[in-house]
Formats: sequence, structure tokens, C-alpha cells
Amino acid sequence: MTVYHGSLYEIQEPNVAKSKPYVDFGPAFYLTSFQSQAERWALRKANRSGGIRNAYVNQYSLDSEKL
Repeated sequence: MTVYHGSLYEIQEPNVAKSKPYVDFGPAFYLTSFQSQAERWALRKANRSGGIRNAYVNQYSLDSEKL
């Protein structure tokens, strides 16, 4: 299964310990199966930075049998 994460950074290996503690559903590494949703989120974050940051869509492959 392919999943995506919209960010201001390229993230090779997700690490929940680096997440913000006070987000909607608590500390986590948020993923979506919709690439367009990750793109919108990354662009939103870049725009909030005043356009001085790049937007990245990180792509990961999960083994659905282990979920």
C-alpha cells in the first residue's frame, strides 16, 4: 500500500518522537492514501511559512499484511 505525508521537509524515516505534542489527534506521523491530500497539506504549510519554505510530498510503501 502506498501512503503519503505532506511536509516542509523530505523525511526518509518517519519518527513519531519528533512530532508536535498538541495536534488534532495527539503526537503521531500522519499519513494519507491520497496523494492530492498530501500535496494540499504540504502547500498549505509552505504558504503559512510566508512562501520561504519548500513543500514536499513524502511517499512510503507499507506492507498491508502487517497492518
